[in-house]
Amino acid sequence: MEHHHFSAQMKQLLKRGYSIEDARNLIGAPQEVVDRVIIELQQEQLCEEKVLLNQHNQAKYAMGLHF
Repeated sequence: MEHHHFSAQMKQLLKRGYSIEDARNLIGAPQEVVDRVIIELQQEQLCEEKVLLNQHNQAKYAMGLHF
């Protein structure tokens, strides 16, 4: 299987509520590939959280403006 297939499979398992360790054990890939996928997913999640925080702060600021 290719890297993007492992990544999609890992995302699917995590969305279904599996822990990272359980998902790691269920995916039939070499350890280094699974570790790389996990790191990429964690980086992706961190980026999404930063975007949401930025949007939240912008909305908070906009709501504080009184014309």
